[in-house]
Amino acid sequence: MKKILFLSIGLLLSVIISGGFASAQQADASLEIRPSVSVARNGDEFDVDIILKNPGLQNVISVRAWLDYNSNVLEGVSINTDESPFTLSAPGETEFNVGEGRAKIGRSNISGGFAQNEAKVATVRFRVKTPYALTTYIEAFDYQVSELGHTSVNIISEGFPVNILSDEPERAAIELNPGATPYGQTDTQPDLDVDVVVLPDTSLGFANLNRPQNLRVTTGPGYADLKWDASDEAELVGYNVYYGKTSGQYTRRRTVGRVHQYRIDGLHNNEVYYFAVTAYDAQSRESDYSDEVAVIINVPLSSTSPWEEFQNNLLANIPVTPQNGPLVGWLAFSAFGLGGTLAFRKKRIS
Repeated sequence: MKKILFLSIGLLLSVIISGGFASAQQADASLEIRPSVSVARNGDEFDVDIILKNPGLQNVISVRAWLDYNSNVLEGVSINTDESPFTLSAPGETEFNVGEGRAKIGRSNISGGFAQNEAKVATVRFRVKTPYALTTYIEAFDYQVSELGHTSVNIISEGFPVNILSDEPERAAIELNPGATPYGQTDTQPDLDVDVVVLPDTSLGFANLNRPQNLRVTTGPGYADLKWDASDEAELVGYNVYYGKTSGQYTRRRTVGRVHQYRIDGLHNNEVYYFAVTAYDAQSRESDYSDEVAVIINVPLSSTSPWEEFQNNLLANIPVTPQNGPLVGWLAFSAFGLGGTLAFRKKRIS
């Protein structure tokens, strides 16, 4: 009986160990971001190849390889997949999103999969559009261990997609305009890992417009919702929304119409973003910045007014005729709950 028991335990351990080894071997694919140059100058075009390495010769059915780049210094020119064995494009995933500084690439193999050692997934062409000296980076966006991220190499295992990408791809660095004036400085080298700051164009002077008032922000998964006071100024044409990861230094800009709220998506969860808004007129002249607001993406309690939407929803859902007890009792209970919640939050903040 003991021999049978030991044999069963040994068999079980063997299965666990071999299964763990197989799983470890399974996640052995990698993606390489391979630029054709390491140095480029204003006006130059260069290619970045996305290379799949598949040493286990597993049957890869799809590859997702979204790239982040600095759209202030680089222009996305084209995405070429002529040499790729992944011939089918996912909807909306062979294109640039200039506002987010992102090349979106999602490809599938429709002939049953690709099981060779190496393949070119796509070639992305960029053009340099800055005369200043700095280092810019091209890197993978949203790598996750599962297949749910935006950077993955997928096989089918037991009827389900499985990401076999072993690690986050290493980012590629490009030296722009070596020997030219460093961006924003003349005597010292700038921090080369910082995006170029976007500044309002003041060459035409400032607009005769009031700066936007009462800017506030709320957040959810990957996005920030901005609101500010509406303006009835006749000269107003629209707004520029500025944002970045450093207070007072905005690396992105969105131009919107005559609205007083706007959603910015594609942001990184759990990271701090700073926002400010300017108004502009028909000559594209801008007002001064609004007050700056900041938020931690997907952390609602970091919003400037996190309870505004909650309170609005609460008031909107007050029943006209409650099913249990008089209306005054329901209101008293709700007010107590809201007041207790607010008091608890205030205590934690203080």
